[in-house]
Amino acid sequence: MSTFISEPGTRLGGRYRLEDRVSATSGWAAWKAIDETLARAVTVLTFARGFPRIGDAVTAARAASRLTDARLAQVFDVEEDWDHAYVVMEWVAGDSLEDLLADGPLDPGQGAEIIAQGAEALAVAHAAGVAHLCLTPDSLRWTAGGGVKIVGLGIDAALSGVTADDPALADTHGLGKLLYAALTAHWPGGEWPSLPPAPEVDGHPCSPRQVRAGVPPGIDDVACRVLFQRAADGNPSVTTPAMLATALNRVIPAPAAPPPLPRHGGYATETGPAMLTPGRTYRQRGGGPPRRAARGRDNLPARRPGGGRALAAIAGIVVLGAIGAGAWALSHHGSAGPGPARPTAPRKAPRRRTSWCRRARPRSAPTEATTRARPGTPSTVRRPRTGRPTRTSARRTSATSTLAPA
Repeated sequence: MSTFISEPGTRLGGRYRLEDRVSATSGWAAWKAIDETLARAVTVLTFARGFPRIGDAVTAARAASRLTDARLAQVFDVEEDWDHAYVVMEWVAGDSLEDLLADGPLDPGQGAEIIAQGAEALAVAHAAGVAHLCLTPDSLRWTAGGGVKIVGLGIDAALSGVTADDPALADTHGLGKLLYAALTAHWPGGEWPSLPPAPEVDGHPCSPRQVRAGVPPGIDDVACRVLFQRAADGNPSVTTPAMLATALNRVIPAPAAPPPLPRHGGYATETGPAMLTPGRTYRQRGGGPPRRAARGRDNLPARRPGGGRALAAIAGIVVLGAIGAGAWALSHHGSAGPGPARPTAPRKAPRRRTSWCRRARPRSAPTEATTRARPGTPSTVRRPRTGRPTRTSARRTSATSTLAPA
């Protein structure tokens, strides 16, 4: 039985369960399916019996499966049996460029950024000898994670029977059409079901700046060089996806400064990726295109991917090291015991007074008892240096009191 007439719930290869048919033509159909082994959604292409381009589609799928760039939809499995042939690919969730243009053109900076990423991905594919050859607004997807995906690499052309003498120039021209559509929401050079045709002058589409005000001159110049294959201001025409990516990266405007934080110092409450909306100022958000610095027209060396993350990681390590060193120094300073005691000079004892009495006391009048006890002695008893009577003085006092008459 041919896989083309499969019904929802059918299992292919013992693991791919078909769920929903998303598109179909006279010779093939695309399904959303579930890989029951890995528990993930996939796209499955099935073919009608006797479809003449099954071999071409399987060959293109095998060639695309060798590419690992994250911006290209991956090919997972291929079955080449003539009556049971199918191709299993990555299921790409998100909006196509056609969906993004449903409400009007994108911001020029955002549109140029999306096409630049697509051009970089196709440059990688061309370096491996694989071309798309059938770029449409449905071929470029904006994923929920905030990135670009190109679907149908080589496979769409094989299913349609499209070929090209110069694959690089054909894909560059297709990217130019997508750039024109992103800037103006019009389709140049023909008709597209969901987009109006571009206005023409003397049989040629108008430039993006003539169709829509606000397109930067640099981006308009690149679009004209790609779409009309003409040089301007000494710049050559763009003939490869790599040249297009380089030219767009030079003229993409710098992102606007982020909004200031609240005055009370709280944290922003906005979460989740921001969707691309027409007519808004180009501002970097969580789901927007990657931030790029302003670039001039001079040739600049390409930045290595991940350089910003590496610098941020190094800076974080340095800060953590400084904090750790400070904490170690404080802990050791606080836990250190007292140092060795310094020898101190012995304190001198206070000098005692040589006088018999420290304080002057009023002399008492001589009594008859004391005069009789010891004639010729003073009438008062002298106190010792400490100011307290000693035992001897106490005895004398008691003896004196006994000699006194009753």
